[in-house]
Amino acid sequence: MEALRRRIADGDVGSVYLVVGDLVVGEPAGRQLAEALAERLGVQAEPHRRPAGLARLLGDLKTYSLFDPGKVRLVVESALLADRAAAAGLIDEAAEALPVEAGSELTPRQRVGATRLLQALRLFSVDPAEGDAEAVLAALPVWALQGGPRERKKRNQRPRGKRQVAELLAGLEPLLLAAREDGLVGWAEGDLAELADAAESGLPEGHHLVLVESAAQSDHPVVERIAAAGNLLEVGSVSVDRRGAIEGVDTLAEALREETGVAIRGDALRELTQRTIRSHRGGVDAVSTGRLAAEYRKLANLAASGTIDREMVETAVEDRGEEDVFGLLDDISAGDVGAALRRLERHLQGAEDEGAAVFGFFALLGQYAQHVAAVRGMLEHLGARRVERNYNRFKRDLAPRLQAAPAAGLANPLSGLHPFRLHRVYLAAARWSSLQAKRLPWLVFEAETRLKGDSSNPATVLSDLVARLAHATVGATTTGRRGRKAAGGGRRA
Repeated sequence: MEALRRRIADGDVGSVYLVVGDLVVGEPAGRQLAEALAERLGVQAEPHRRPAGLARLLGDLKTYSLFDPGKVRLVVESALLADRAAAAGLIDEAAEALPVEAGSELTPRQRVGATRLLQALRLFSVDPAEGDAEAVLAALPVWALQGGPRERKKRNQRPRGKRQVAELLAGLEPLLLAAREDGLVGWAEGDLAELADAAESGLPEGHHLVLVESAAQSDHPVVERIAAAGNLLEVGSVSVDRRGAIEGVDTLAEALREETGVAIRGDALRELTQRTIRSHRGGVDAVSTGRLAAEYRKLANLAASGTIDREMVETAVEDRGEEDVFGLLDDISAGDVGAALRRLERHLQGAEDEGAAVFGFFALLGQYAQHVAAVRGMLEHLGARRVERNYNRFKRDLAPRLQAAPAAGLANPLSGLHPFRLHRVYLAAARWSSLQAKRLPWLVFEAETRLKGDSSNPATVLSDLVARLAHATVGATTTGRRGRKAAGGGRRA
C-alpha cells in the first residue's frame, strides 16, 4: 500500500487500480488510493458501491470534464472479476456462429460471432490481425475454450474435452480469417471488454478507476493485466481450510498494521481470532471478519506501546468467536476432561441458540461414538495391530480397508468419511479396548434418554456425557501395555 501511495505521490500513476481482499480492509485501502489520486488533481473521489454495470462509468471516465482537471471513481464490489466465466462466454458466443465455410461471406449472425471472437482475443492481449490464424487462436488459454457457464449447463456441467477443444479451434480458424477479410475490429463492447480496454489502452490523463473486490481470479486476463502494470494490491482474505483451520488472518493483520501503524503479537492475534471469527458451511462469516477488524482498530487506539498484546485482547474484547467442535472431540479422545468441558462451555456460550447447539453437538457425538465403535470392529476384523500415526500412509494403506464392506450385503458406516477425519477417529479408537469402544454408543443412548425424558437442563446432560466419554478414555489409556495392544497399539507381534 505504501509503495503504491509513494508512486502516486511521485507522479507514477496508472489508469486502473485493483484492490482484492476482505472488504473490511480492502475498502479503506481502496479509499486511500482514490483519495491519493484525487488529491493530486485537486478533485473529490466519487464512490460507487455494487453498481449495476461498469460500462456507463467507464464511458464517463473516457470523456473530459468541462470544469475539473480529472476524475477519480472508486467502485466497490462490482463482482466483474470474481471469476473468468465471462471471458469463456465470449468464445461460446463465437462458437454459436459455426460452421463457417472458408471464403464465404459472413451472415449477420456470423458477423456477431466473429466480433465476439475478436473481443475475446483482445481480452487476452492477442492481436487478431497479426500472424497465422492457427497460431493466433493457439494463444488462447485452454480453460477459455472449455466453455463458460451457459455452455457447461448444456453439457451437464462438463467442460469441453480435448477432442472438442481441437474441433472448436478448427472451426474458429475460418471464422477469424473471414473476420480479417471483412475488416472487422472487435473493439470493446460490454462491461468486461470495456474494462479490459481501459486496463490495456489506459484512460485520458487525470482519469482513474479504483476497483475494490472481495474476490478476483488471479488468472483472469484483466487481473493479470492490472498486476503486470503494478497496480494490484492484495490485502488478504480469511478462509477455512479443508481441516477446519482459519487461514489468511496474518495477511489481514498485516494490512491492519499498515493502516493503523500498530502491530499485534502472534499470541494476541490468535486470541483475537478465536474471540471474533465464526465460520459457516466451510466459509468464514463476513460479519465476524468485520468484527475482527473493528476490534483490531479499537485495540490499536488503546495500545500505548505501539503493539497489541494478548492481555489487552483478553481484557478489551468480548469472546464472541466459535469453538472448534472437532478440537473438542480430540480432547475427549485424549481423555483431557478439563479441556473438553472448557471447550464445550465456550461452544455453548458462543452459540446464538444454546438449545440448538446442544442438540447439534449431541448428534455429532452420537456419530462420533458410532464411528469409533465401527473402527474398533474393523480393526479386529482386519487383524491390524500397529497404530499408523502417519496420515499419508494411513490414507494410502489403511483407510480403503477400513471403509470397505466387511461382508457381502453389509453396509459400512465409515464409507464416505473423509480420510483426514477417519484418521482422527482411528487414532481415538486405538486408545480404547474393544469392550470400551462398543460401550460408547450406549453412553450416548443413555444421555439421549435423559434428554428426551425429564431433564430440564440439556446443557448439563451434555456436559455429563462429555465428561463420561473423556473419563472412559482415561480408563482406556491407563490399562497398561496389554490394554494398549488390545486397542491396536504396541509393536507388531
